[in-house]
Amino acid sequence: MNRIEDFVEFVGGHIWDADVIAGRLEELGYFSAPASIRYHGNVTGGLYEHSKAVTLELLNLTEKLGLRWGRRDSIYIVGMFHDICKTDDYSREIVREKAADGSVVCETEGKWVYNTDMLLPGHGEKSVIIAQHILGTLTQEEIMCIRWHMGAFDDRENWKYYSAAVKKYPNVLYTHVADMTASNILGI
Repeated sequence: MNRIEDFVEFVGGHIWDADVIAGRLEELGYFSAPASIRYHGNVTGGLYEHSKAVTLELLNLTEKLGLRWGRRDSIYIVGMFHDICKTDDYSREIVREKAADGSVVCETEGKWVYNTDMLLPGHGEKSVIIAQHILGTLTQEEIMCIRWHMGAFDDRENWKYYSAAVKKYPNVLYTHVADMTASNILGI
């Protein structure tokens, strides 16, 4: 089963029009992008694998701790879209093999590099914008969980906003825990 089929099967009963959403995600490169280029998930397809691992950890935390969500499907939306910004953050380096006369013999994709042509910087806010563009609407809780999934790994002047988001929506904290578990413990 490829990543696209896995996505549709995994989120099918939880994200409306999963097959249509999968098509949009494929256009963005979601299923091939890495989760990073130096750390966790730094392989082709790493973003999808990381996002699924975060979703599974959110499901685990929800079951074990009795977490309450505004809507049950939020777990899948938050987990699968928290790092959607990374579809724009990285691109494949093009390696050109040249003949002795300087003409290009062939082009192949090389390693993943930072995308120098991205139009929107950022991480949490950028993921919220892209997720809303793909899904249509997000609940306030979903927006806060996606925006603040990095926890206090943010500019210091934003910490008070992170704390306020956690106080109003405790699942913001658990989203961060799930992300850290997937990236730092599972290495995905």
